[in-house]
Amino acid sequence: MDSVTMNGETIACSGGCQAVIDTGTSLLAGPPSGISNINSYIGASDGTISCNAMSSLPNIVFTINGIEFPLPASAYITDELRLLIFEGIDLPTTSGDLWILRDVFIHQYYVVFNRANN
Repeated sequence: MDSVTMNGETIACSGGCQAVIDTGTSLLAGPPSGISNINSYIGASDGTISCNAMSSLPNIVFTINGIEFPLPASAYITDELRLLIFEGIDLPTTSGDLWILRDVFIHQYYVVFNRANN
C-alpha cells in the first residue's frame, strides 16, 4: 500500500507499508499510530463520533499500487451507534506496518482472491 490519506493529507503509511485483504471480521485494522491519526483527524473520542459530524466527514483513501480506493464515512462508521470500525494492532513487517483491510473495505470494492498469482 502506498499511503492512507484524508482530504489529500497523508495520515498513515507514509512512504508505503503492507496491507492484506481479509474476510475474518468487519473491523479495519492498522497500526495504533495510524488509527490514532484517523481518530484525531475526524474528531473521534473513545471510538465514537458525534451524529452531527457524519455528513461532513471525509473519505479515507487507501492508495494501493497507485490506485486510490476511497472509503466513505458511511462505510467506516456504524449507523446505529456511531462507532468507528477501526482496530489498532501492532504487527510490523520487514517492509513497514501492516494494515488489514477487512469486510468494511471489501464491501465497497469488487475483490478477487487470486492465489495462483498471489
